[in-house]
Amino acid sequence: MTSRFKYVAVATTLVTSLYATNGDNLVGLGAKALGMGGTGMAHYNGSESATSNPALIAKGKGTHITFGGTYFTPDVKVKTSDTGGFNDLTSTSDAKHNVIPFITLTENLTNGFAVGASMYGSAGMGTDWRSGNGTIGDPAAHDIGLYSMSSSLMLMKFSLPVAYGQDNWSVGVAPVIMYGALGIAFQTGGTIADTHDIGRGSSNDLGLGYEAGVAYTLKDMGVTLAARYQSPIMMEYKNQISVAGAAFGYGAGGVFAAKYDKLEQPAEIGVGLDWTQGDISLTADFKQIKWADAAGYGDFGWENQNVYAIGAEYRIDKLALRAGYNYGKNPIQNNTDSTPVFTGGPTNGDVMNAFNHVMFPAVTERHYTLGTGYQFTKNVGADLALMYATSPKVTVGASSVGLGQLTVQNNQKAVAANLNYKF
Repeated sequence: MTSRFKYVAVATTLVTSLYATNGDNLVGLGAKALGMGGTGMAHYNGSESATSNPALIAKGKGTHITFGGTYFTPDVKVKTSDTGGFNDLTSTSDAKHNVIPFITLTENLTNGFAVGASMYGSAGMGTDWRSGNGTIGDPAAHDIGLYSMSSSLMLMKFSLPVAYGQDNWSVGVAPVIMYGALGIAFQTGGTIADTHDIGRGSSNDLGLGYEAGVAYTLKDMGVTLAARYQSPIMMEYKNQISVAGAAFGYGAGGVFAAKYDKLEQPAEIGVGLDWTQGDISLTADFKQIKWADAAGYGDFGWENQNVYAIGAEYRIDKLALRAGYNYGKNPIQNNTDSTPVFTGGPTNGDVMNAFNHVMFPAVTERHYTLGTGYQFTKNVGADLALMYATSPKVTVGASSVGLGQLTVQNNQKAVAANLNYKF
């Protein structure tokens, strides 16, 4: 295997399409929140609120149960402009089908306290380049697609919210257990005889964290103000990123040492507003996702991301109509560091760009959502939400790893549905 192919293969090992769209986080958890642009810090959504602000579950009466999920289909395209005189290559990931579960339960204890439990997919990524999209930069190379790469990252949360409320205020906290699994596999080589299988199966980890929130209602104005904090959760996936990075000469003492296999889900801090008058609710949320402070993401140059979301709901008897918009600027920037990783090797900037924009293309920015809900009986209701998200075409430099000018686009569609039961 030539050094050129080694750089290219590892640089594109983790090519991923996010099934979560604020960085690698889902825009909305549950169909009600997704239909309103991912808002929900201050707007009560039944047992769904266990995942958006634990303080809000104190607003419920009796027992609420929600079963649901999201079907997510991304359209990720990667274009490389070859610097060796060969044709450009545009590839589309085959990982287009993702199903994300969502289950919540809340119980009001009638003494001001409320408790709950939830299990839901919170973030993830995965692509599949094994169908033969072509090779990069060398016509003599065997066509094994983008080195037959596939990758999968899944993140699930289990939380146990507890809230206390009186009259127009409430506070809540939720201990969180996160389960994560990451698997990377690819082939590399100039010909069939020079092809090597890379990958050590998948690795998983459990991490601990918490979420906390407060809510206060100005009853005369119909306004609820809320705030929420989510702690960082450290995750480590052994023999995954480190194996990929090893081909660049990043050993235990290398410049990637701090990044090896650690991928911390970042802290979040946010505030929310809900205005409800009669059959109309208007919502607005703001949060900052602290990618720059998270191990792994911060090491790879991700910036903190400000996310703005607005939503509206109109209720007509048993029917609810919803709409929303969510914007979060791409947190990954073009890295222009020209320092070689080692003598004669690729530059740090190009390696970072390959890892970030090809492996983790979290470039989706604008999300448009619609939703509806219907209360069939006093106890049973259902919700449906649709999302369409767009990204700009992001171009960065990656010539020293054989990718020339690298252009990535990540557009997405999603359908979420809930079945709600209360008694």
